[in-house]
Formats: sequence, structure tokens, C-alpha cells
Amino acid sequence: MAGPALGRSRAIDHLRNLVILGLILFHTARLFDTEPWHIKDAGRYAAADVLIGVFNVGQMPLLFFLAGITAMHSLAAREAGRYVRERLQRLGLPLVAGILLVVPPQVYVERLAAGLDGRASPIDLAPGTGFLDFYPGFFDCCYPAANFSWHHLWFLAYLLVYALVLLPVFVIARRPGPRALLERAGARVAAAGPAALLAPGLPVLLAEILLRPDFPSTHALAGDWANHLHFGLLILLGGWFALSPALGAAAERHCRLLLIIAAVATALAVTAWMTGALPVPVLRRSLRVAGEWATILGLLGWAGRRLAAPIPGLSDVTRFAFPFYIVHQTVIVVSGYLLLGWSGQPLVKYLVIVLVSGLVSWGLARALAATALTRLLFGIKSERPGIIPGRSQTSRSI
Repeated sequence: MAGPALGRSRAIDHLRNLVILGLILFHTARLFDTEPWHIKDAGRYAAADVLIGVFNVGQMPLLFFLAGITAMHSLAAREAGRYVRERLQRLGLPLVAGILLVVPPQVYVERLAAGLDGRASPIDLAPGTGFLDFYPGFFDCCYPAANFSWHHLWFLAYLLVYALVLLPVFVIARRPGPRALLERAGARVAAAGPAALLAPGLPVLLAEILLRPDFPSTHALAGDWANHLHFGLLILLGGWFALSPALGAAAERHCRLLLIIAAVATALAVTAWMTGALPVPVLRRSLRVAGEWATILGLLGWAGRRLAAPIPGLSDVTRFAFPFYIVHQTVIVVSGYLLLGWSGQPLVKYLVIVLVSGLVSWGLARALAATALTRLLFGIKSERPGIIPGRSQTSRSI
């Protein structure tokens, strides 16, 4: 991005914060859409499908891209060995803690939701089974046929694996020779205009065309090859953008056009997905990847222009975004289970669950920062004395 390093750091943190907070909207909508999920409302609503489709295009890809940017910035301030230790601590420990402490209550509630159609794994607990009685059975592998799962924490597992596997590439890219080549290549792409900015997304499209038919998304790590190539390329592209300020500056200059392209491509991709109006798989995947990459570039440019300064409220989210992500889906499932029987209008019910889940997740994220042990287990950095609240020191990867 075009501004100084501190401004870039703030913009990336703020953009990531918005995406993570938006997960409350996304995962609450999963209670009401037409595809199987952990628990379901009695009704199914096309509006929820539209919302899910729009979020699916760019949400997680953007998080992986931003992780690539922050990984490259992190390696500028620390040696590779320290970087590995920090990744194991900030991703590995929270992954284990989340599997042991956060996911089991969600699976327990799923098993209590007897009789609700649309559950991804409709296994029912015997009436009167308490959580402590259920907990040993959580380790029966594997979901959906049994209980053990990492659920939404797949993202942490994937980030950790990519951080380790791609580390040699990032270390080499930071060396003077390769870095100069990447900077010059970025400058040429940036100077060629907005159409050239879309070209780096072509490898992602090729990955989808070649691998997606044989490797549908599973989030199981093993054998999820289409996702691995897709997300791995996005992390590498994020690293390239971190090394080439000209690319970020070009995204800022053209962000309005990029966001228009993103909106049009996403609308067409979601329409094709919902209606089956575009039966040629290559065309459907092309629309989706075009929407994804234009969304990433457009939001990156918008963040550089609008989010580089401290923003009251949003800047405060940075320290708590990671634990918020870890707890939010379990809170949504539990809140949904408690409120789905309510006969209110679906939109009102959706908004109430969003509000309740958001507030409870935020409260839990704040509470987890209260002790050294919970900060360690959930990847929360301690506040440093003398730091101005809301000021980002370095862009943090999650």
C-alpha cells in the first residue's frame, strides 16, 4: 500500500477486523439457508442463500491473502526460527485449546438438536445427557459420522501448515535479488492499469479449473488439494504485495473500479450458483474467481485509502479479533439452539441472534485476555506499557 509502514499495518488490521466481525453475519445466516449445517431453523430462506453466496466469494480468500501480507511483514522483524516458534504458539496452541474447549460445546448442542432437519450430522444424544457425560465421547473420530472435529478452526490448522510449508519461499523472496525482481514485476503490473492487476488472479483460476472437480472442499486438511493450492497461492500473492508497494498503490488508485467489477462478477456468480443458469463449470468458476480477486484488490485499495488512520472502536478490535474468531461459531450455534424455537419473523430472529452472538463473543474475547494462561492458550498478545491504545505496532497475522 502507498502509505508509510504504520499506516499499512493499521489498514491491514482494520480490514481483517471487519472481515472477522462479518463472520457473525455469515455464520448466523447458515442457520437459515438451504444447505446442511450444524443446526438449522425450521424455515429456509433465499435471502440467506444470497448472503452466504456473497460472503463465500471473498471472505476467507481475503483472510488468507492478508495472512500472506502480514507473514512477509513479520519476517522483516524476526528471524525464521523465531517466526516458527511464534506461529506454533499463536496458531498451534489456540488450535489445540479450541478443539478441546470451544468445539465440544458446539457439537454437544448439535446432538441435542434432535428433530431439526438440515443438520450436517444428525446424531441425537439420549435425553438427559449432560455435557460432562458427552465430553469423553467427543473424541470418537471423526465428524460427521462421530463427534471429533475442529469445525471452523480448520482455518487455524491451514494457516499453521502454510506458515511452515511456505516459509522457505518467503525467506528467499526477502533476499535482495529476488525482492528486487518482485518489486520490479509489481511495478510493471501496477503501471499497466487495472486490467493487469486482475492478471495475478489467473493462477488461482487455473487451480480451480484443474483441481476443484476432483477435490471438493472438505476442510479436512488431508486430501483437500484444491483448497490448498487456492489458499496457498493467495498467501503467496499477499507476500508479493507486501514486497511491492506499487501494487498496493495501484489497488488504491483503482479501488472503485475494482469494487464495481467485484460486485458484478459476484452477483453473476451467486445467481449462477443459485439458479443453475450457467451449466458450464469453467464459466462458473471463472466468474467466482473474478469476483474473489477483484474483491480482494478492491477492499485492499479501499482499506489503504480509508482505514490507515486510527479508528475509534475498530482499532480496539485488533487485539481481540483472534479470540473472537475462535469462539464466535460456538456462540452462534448455542444462541441459535436457544432461540430457533422462537416464532418471530425470520429477519428479526436473524438480527437478534446476530446481536446476541456478537455481544457474547466480544465479551468472551475480552474475558480471555484477562489472564496470562488464557492469553497464551488463545493467542492474545499482552498489552505493552507505553503503547497508545488503537495504534498498531506491526500487522498481526492470525
